[in-house]
Amino acid sequence: MRIIVIEDEKSLSDAICEGLRDNYFAVDQAFDGREGLSKIEVEEAYDILILDIMLPKIDGVTLLKNIREKGYKMPVLMLTAKSGIDDKVESFSLGADDYLTKPFDFRELLARVRALLRREKEDKKALIEIYDLAIDTNKNIVKRGGKVIQLTKKEYQIVVYLTMNRGRVVTKVELENHLWDESASLWSDTLRSHIKNLRKKIDNSFEKKLIKTIPGIGYEINAD
Repeated sequence: MRIIVIEDEKSLSDAICEGLRDNYFAVDQAFDGREGLSKIEVEEAYDILILDIMLPKIDGVTLLKNIREKGYKMPVLMLTAKSGIDDKVESFSLGADDYLTKPFDFRELLARVRALLRREKEDKKALIEIYDLAIDTNKNIVKRGGKVIQLTKKEYQIVVYLTMNRGRVVTKVELENHLWDESASLWSDTLRSHIKNLRKKIDNSFEKKLIKTIPGIGYEINAD
């Protein structure tokens, strides 16, 4: 999953981004509202937006109103040093999905991010299960047949994205857009290489194969 953090306090932004990356998210940063809006419009691939209210150039509330009017529907978690009820009411009325007052513990932010992503995918449980594959999205643990499977961060991101989008084919372009941040350098066979390694770990030793290649299109999880 790919997240954009729009926060002008660099030390806080860096800490949030580092924590999210440690928990297997692809993360982009912006340090003012104008830069953030530009990235949202260019990338069009963010699964969640973490947005500070007090931003230079374009404030967070105005940016939120702008993206909702343009039709962007990704969940938005607002951050603010303000604790007044009026700020919360205004943010929610403009389309915010959650609200966190500074200072906060990163663990709370992470829990809220995960909850918003599950809600967006209409999956309320932290445990994703397909046949004998089980993914604990709170602990970032993957098991198949009851055995823990050791995955790289990118392999984990891929299998989570596919399972959260089970029932449909996920294109190669969509996977690349949602799982690699703007700083990543992708070769033509980068995704295919990760899929190959992922198959070795969660499919090759099992009769039931879960990762399906749809030639010329992308991949899907075999949930039939």
